[in-house]
Amino acid sequence: MNAFSESLKANQTLTHLELQYTRIAAEGTKPLSESLKVNQTLTQLDLSLNGIGDEGMQALSESFKVNQALTTLGLSKNGIGDEGTKAIFQSSKVNQNLTKLKISRNEIGAEGVESLSESLKVNQGLTDLKLS
Repeated sequence: MNAFSESLKANQTLTHLELQYTRIAAEGTKPLSESLKVNQTLTQLDLSLNGIGDEGMQALSESFKVNQALTTLGLSKNGIGDEGTKAIFQSSKVNQNLTKLKISRNEIGAEGVESLSESLKVNQGLTDLKLS
């Protein structure tokens, strides 16, 4: 994932990237997060079915605070629980460019739903949210 992430930093044309079932896991999200802080052309990213969990979501969320290009994000079936959910919705308070978020079939509990509720009070950009 390191080599791919480095190329993503330099790429200025890619707008849509699907990385489902690629076994990125939490450790793969760190280099990807660093590349997303730099890349400003990628608008759609699907990381579904990668087992990134809370740790991986926390790493990715740091890039979402900086990245202003990403508008669509797929995170379904990644074992994301309350801590990861808090991280993504905390970053959505800062980044209003994300309009579509698919975070269905994860392990979101009461604390994650509370974080979502607080985020929706502030975020005016999110128009399409899939939780089921």
